[in-house]
Amino acid sequence: MKEFNWSKATKPPLEEYFPADKLDRARYATFLSRLLAQEGFDKSRPDDEQKKNYVLNLNAEWGAGKTYFLKRWSRELIVDFPVVYIDAWQQDYSDDPFLTVIAGIIKQLQRQAKFNITIPKSAVSMFKAVAPAIAQGLTKKISGIDLDELHTLLFSDEEIEDDQKQNSNKLTGSDFSPAVKALAQNLIKDHEAKNKSVEVIKAKLADWVNKFEEQEGKSLPIFIFIDELDRCRPSYAVEMLETIKHIFDVKGIVFVVATDTEQLQHTIKSIYGEGFDAKVYLGRFFNSRYSLKRPVLKDFLLVHSDTTKFETTYLKSKSIELLPRTENPETALANISVVLDAFEVSARTAIQITERITAIIVNLPSGKKVDVLVLTVLFCIYEKDHPLYEEIINGRFKRTIENDKGETRSISINNFLKQNIMEENLTAELIYFIDPLFYTNAFYLNNMRAIKNRYDKGKYSIKLTSFIDNIFCGLFTNKVSSLIPLVSPKSDSITRLESAEKSLAEGNVRSPRKDGMTIQWLKYIYIKDEYEKLTKEHYRQFIELSSPLDYMGDS
Repeated sequence: MKEFNWSKATKPPLEEYFPADKLDRARYATFLSRLLAQEGFDKSRPDDEQKKNYVLNLNAEWGAGKTYFLKRWSRELIVDFPVVYIDAWQQDYSDDPFLTVIAGIIKQLQRQAKFNITIPKSAVSMFKAVAPAIAQGLTKKISGIDLDELHTLLFSDEEIEDDQKQNSNKLTGSDFSPAVKALAQNLIKDHEAKNKSVEVIKAKLADWVNKFEEQEGKSLPIFIFIDELDRCRPSYAVEMLETIKHIFDVKGIVFVVATDTEQLQHTIKSIYGEGFDAKVYLGRFFNSRYSLKRPVLKDFLLVHSDTTKFETTYLKSKSIELLPRTENPETALANISVVLDAFEVSARTAIQITERITAIIVNLPSGKKVDVLVLTVLFCIYEKDHPLYEEIINGRFKRTIENDKGETRSISINNFLKQNIMEENLTAELIYFIDPLFYTNAFYLNNMRAIKNRYDKGKYSIKLTSFIDNIFCGLFTNKVSSLIPLVSPKSDSITRLESAEKSLAEGNVRSPRKDGMTIQWLKYIYIKDEYEKLTKEHYRQFIELSSPLDYMGDS
């Protein structure tokens, strides 16, 4: 089995288009291919055990890329193996999962086989005619039928275990009404016809397995992928599982059923009740479960977000400004992901917040600006703790904590926020691209003395904890509504901007472009470019205008 390489997009029209894999999933496909190929067909086993039926549950939460993974994986495998891909959600308008699967198998294997792929029409029609739902419908339509009486007639002999009780309580044909007896006879015939139909179809599947084993260019097992099962109607999803388990358990066939398994368990409980153990129930259908890990958010956002709105060319065309300035959308989204990771938002919420930020950018009037990272922090608080958001945005934040001595004291916004963020996230770096000469060639102080600007352009970084302390909480402190505390002039004779310039002029241009140096530049930029004039009220409008926009998922 070759190693799969999905680092590049595929090239249509020669092959189906898939974008480059940015979530590093090709190695999982390689690992699973080798595992399942051996489980389904292994010549090293005894002759009667070489072929096996195997059902894998591929589990991944929303956004982990199940459909991309399954489709690209199936396209890789079809070169060497018989492969069937079925989108269960696109087919759940059908009332019969059996027909969905068998139709998909026949249609797709016909294109890969060098032999005839057909099933007797009588076998399929018999199965369809005696589907349980139809049988139940017939029962309900016949008036005057006692369903308990019918159940006793059909199943009493099987359910009574005690011979003596059976002999003494056994009912005779004369004890049942003619209508019940007639219906029972028809149901028994239908049941026999169904069993015969299933046997015919299983025999055909086994025959195809054997013929593919002999076909040059194809190896066993047959791979059948079932996608989007957790999006289907509850009854359809359960019936699909039952079908795979009881009808398609043919040796030499491997099933991969992709689900958000937690969501599927909710689906099952909606049928059988909240007290039903859906986890144990699902264990009946799968030989094993393989869970794709949650994607790294910065990569995930690149896949699902409209990156063009963070492009420099787009921003210039709209005459709008964003902070942080970045060289490319990848860095902009990486910055956003640092904040999202810190607040531990779900993948779906991450997309939702990013989409709202994009909507704000699109709606910014010409000449306007916004700090994207301030927006991101606010959105996270809005989603995770709405009452806290209200306190912060209204300037009414007031919380207390108890120290080791049992004394109560007030806690600041920044310390309150940071107490729930892991240390590794607090020390994660945000990246700003700063071109000092874009702002000024020299720093001019009030005495008209000019100091040449010797700072280099490039990437300047700041830890998230410093951003929260110095930027975010500078805007949302109870004391002021702007970043005035960031730059405190030592004398009334110089302006705040001159004070910021003086700090930069006295700074060590050779020092690393990290925390302290970046904070000084951000203080300067906030005053110079008037980001400080964006008040709490401005940010409230941004948040509350865009927050009704809820991401529903890719259609």
